[in-house]
Amino acid sequence: MHNMPPTTPLTYSSSLAPYNISPSLYFSAHPSLAGLVASAVIIHKNRALLIQRAAHDGFPLKWECPGGGVDLTDASILHALCREVHEEAGLLVRHVVDVVDTVEFLGSSDQTTWRKITFLVVLEETEVPPVRLNAEEHVDAVWATEEDVVSGVCEGRQLEFAYEGQRQTVLDVLRRVNIDIRT
Repeated sequence: MHNMPPTTPLTYSSSLAPYNISPSLYFSAHPSLAGLVASAVIIHKNRALLIQRAAHDGFPLKWECPGGGVDLTDASILHALCREVHEEAGLLVRHVVDVVDTVEFLGSSDQTTWRKITFLVVLEETEVPPVRLNAEEHVDAVWATEEDVVSGVCEGRQLEFAYEGQRQTVLDVLRRVNIDIRT
């Protein structure tokens, strides 16, 4: 049974309407896909939330953004995103801004095609919200700046990403957010 987040009003940019549909409808429109992953680059005051995978899990002790598999029982892809962020980091997503990356990859066991959609979530809270990790999946969390991601070190921790594409997406988002704030 999934750890469902408390019901909160979810708002999203109109460009994200194609993701506010049931996974069944999405899969019927994309029959070549065997699975779907929803992930979030979560920004709070020019910092991105990074979580470190557990030593016994895939990509052991590597850093990533919260996210996971979309289930057919999820009300929509956006709701799957909210569920996964809550399960992995204990955070409530209230507003989804944009899609920042879409990649396809082969499933490790059966070589089927999967799609990972990474969304931008900006937290408006004044204080840094507490991150509550699921210890089965993740062992540490940091709020990293653009400089941290570039240098590969945050709060004394080495930031070795699960894969380079994840690092680049986080860096692109942090640069975009920093430009938006400066202008």
